[in-house]
Amino acid sequence: MATTVTKTTFTSRILESITINGQQQQVYTMLSIPNVTDYSHRIMSVATTATTLLTLAAADAGGAIDKVRMQYVRLTNLDDANDIQLTFTLTSSHTYEVVLGPKKTHMLTHKQGDVTTGGDVTLEDIVSIKGTASTAASDLEIFTVST
Repeated sequence: MATTVTKTTFTSRILESITINGQQQQVYTMLSIPNVTDYSHRIMSVATTATTLLTLAAADAGGAIDKVRMQYVRLTNLDDANDIQLTFTLTSSHTYEVVLGPKKTHMLTHKQGDVTTGGDVTLEDIVSIKGTASTAASDLEIFTVST
């Protein structure tokens, strides 16, 4: 059976605005990703113990996203009081952490990272993203786009 999914362009727009001493400044940034055929949008509760949020694999299967096709991930902490610690695990099993404060967002537009304490940078694929709420279970919004 042939696919009936038509490729489309995903667009993310960011408007940054501030007024200091009566002077308004604005920066508008737009990201367009062509040939998109898949997206996922969900809200999940993140516990105070590590919760798997997203898995990247060699192919779409069993909830995993194809690491080659993944183009965009947005993680937004919907809680108004608690932090969520995001743990990104690389193929080498090294990890890096990001603390996502209340109502804060973290975006990825690349599927690779590096944990370097010195020397050359060697990018590795991200294989999973886990979340741990700081004080109490917290809602997290996850939006992904794949080509």
